[in-house]
Amino acid sequence: MDGSHSTFVSPSPANSALARTLRQPAPLPKVGRLGRRAAFASPLILLIVWSALSYSGLFPKEIVVPPDGIWRAFISQWSSGELPKNLLGSLQRLAVGYGVGAGLGIVLGVLMGASKQAEAYLMPAFQTLRQLPTIALIPAFIMIFGVGETVKIVLVAKATALPVTLGAFQGVRGVPSRWFEVARLFRIPAPVVATKVILPAILPSLFQGLRIALSHAWVVLVGAELLIADNGIGQMMEWGRQTFRLDIVLVGVVLTGLIGFLLDKGFRLLERGLKGRGA
Repeated sequence: MDGSHSTFVSPSPANSALARTLRQPAPLPKVGRLGRRAAFASPLILLIVWSALSYSGLFPKEIVVPPDGIWRAFISQWSSGELPKNLLGSLQRLAVGYGVGAGLGIVLGVLMGASKQAEAYLMPAFQTLRQLPTIALIPAFIMIFGVGETVKIVLVAKATALPVTLGAFQGVRGVPSRWFEVARLFRIPAPVVATKVILPAILPSLFQGLRIALSHAWVVLVGAELLIADNGIGQMMEWGRQTFRLDIVLVGVVLTGLIGFLLDKGFRLLERGLKGRGA
């Protein structure tokens, strides 16, 4: 045995705790009671200012409808069955158009992300469509599909497909190339690579695209119903405008914002639940 020696430092509890702290990511700050209360501050302030203006006498109540007038219009429309019918019509169109657009977007995004040749052929057309506002396509789509349900579903599908395609494309491009090399080396079948390698890797980017697409699709649908629909939330607001029933118009405005918020919140909860189950 030679004279060289090595120094061994026994791990103390303090050192072990420090090592665990360095290995663990810093926790995200939690929203406390003040943060949760602040989330309700702006709607409450808006409601107070709105009520003050409507009861101040500075504006006619037909122009600045008080909140209780909007509530009475909501109850009236719901009791008559008009509001449930319009709400159901809008949600059905959203479900069908969103489903079609999301499926098409996933296929196109994965195809362009996995194949350089497909990207070369499809990306120019995709980028062109991205620059076109969906509402601007309504006249052309009416001439092609008519004024029935098809045109509204196509508009929603187009508004959905673009963000989903981009999310899937960026997700596939973010997969390290060495993963595919290992799969080819071990001759792993393509379906296994798709379900076990590509899909888990693209989920974060894909979920973001799906969430953005859902909000975008809802806005586009209501805008389309303002112009071409015989029922729906947008059509209800248009009917209120034509009959100078601003209370009904504002019922539609409030419902549009509330449903959009709930759709986004629900999708975030779903995404969080799926990630927690997969973790």
